[in-house]
Amino acid sequence: MADEKILIVEDDEDIMEVLALSMKSANYIVLQAMTFQEAWDIAAQHRPDLILLDINLPDGNGFQLAEKIRELSDAVIIFVTVNHLIEEKLLGFEVGADDYVTKPFIPKELVARVQAHLKRRGATASQQIMRFGQLEAHIDDKMVYKAGQLVNLFTKERQLLFYLIKNANKVLSAEQLIDYAWGFDGTADAKTLSVHMSTLRRKIEENPSQPKYIQTVRGFGYIFSNKDEKQ
Repeated sequence: MADEKILIVEDDEDIMEVLALSMKSANYIVLQAMTFQEAWDIAAQHRPDLILLDINLPDGNGFQLAEKIRELSDAVIIFVTVNHLIEEKLLGFEVGADDYVTKPFIPKELVARVQAHLKRRGATASQQIMRFGQLEAHIDDKMVYKAGQLVNLFTKERQLLFYLIKNANKVLSAEQLIDYAWGFDGTADAKTLSVHMSTLRRKIEENPSQPKYIQTVRGFGYIFSNKDEKQ
């Protein structure tokens, strides 16, 4: 934990102080930014493991910053914002957020969420490569390639895909998938999961409207088909 870096992007000095003290008390290395540009520069230079990101910044929008960061990093992104509308939460997940916390927040709860996300991110599996047609999944480093090209997956998409692969040919309920990727106390629901599955299919399927790998089992959940698997 001592080597993990957390970037806090917040333009309110009082909230920044609370966040910074909370993360430092949990023994994380804390980086701080109060603007869009400052946050981008720090993210590009220091590659933080997790980012606590406000949406309303003086020189830009947190959603746009999250999209930009996703071009270079799979760091955990947690929005911490006063914006509480479900439409904004869904937009946050669409641009690659792993969690969404509304203000006011309880510092201890936020620290617990941070710890849980970083623990899941750091979990590794045995060295193994699995192939499904043009799709190649590297179990050890959680990387996915399609036709030899690296597929840019958001953290939640990566977690969901590899959990499905681990349970190939087994139907997993929406509740199982949500509990695995967001935790039992997460804010995600079936609609949030559906958004992630849709974007994941667009990235790995040859025909997302007729998925070959991630299939919906109506009324039950999802299943990953590995009929073309070669190890």
